[in-house]
Amino acid sequence: MSPSPAVVQPDQELIIEILNELDIEFTFDSDGDLAISTDALTVFFLFGAEGDLFTIRTFYDRHYSIDEKPLLLTALNEWNTDTMWPKVYAFTPDNGIIRVIGDAQLYIGAGVTREHLTTIVAHWVRFAIKFHRWLSDRLSFEVD
Repeated sequence: MSPSPAVVQPDQELIIEILNELDIEFTFDSDGDLAISTDALTVFFLFGAEGDLFTIRTFYDRHYSIDEKPLLLTALNEWNTDTMWPKVYAFTPDNGIIRVIGDAQLYIGAGVTREHLTTIVAHWVRFAIKFHRWLSDRLSFEVD
């Protein structure tokens, strides 16, 4: 029987190490949160207050009007039905301008293998970008 892979407790330093290995450029926001930032989206790597939850949260930079909300919600529901992550939703603050946010979460309270964490980070970042492209195509199809 082969030994089980080592279990690690993920933290920001380990995520930075993984992003470097994946050759993904990153930055930090004004609060010190680790992020990937592009013209179209910002991906944050967050840890729950209890240290048992790892979240990749993506804020998509395109804003939508209230008039676009029904079409947008239909598209988001379609994505959420057909794919596992990120789970995406519309956020409407008091100013009425709708933003799309995507979340993918992993329970890390018992630790994870480094290999699994690397795979998760790579897939979640890729799917955050894939969703952006899918939504752009999906909404342009509706407008045509």
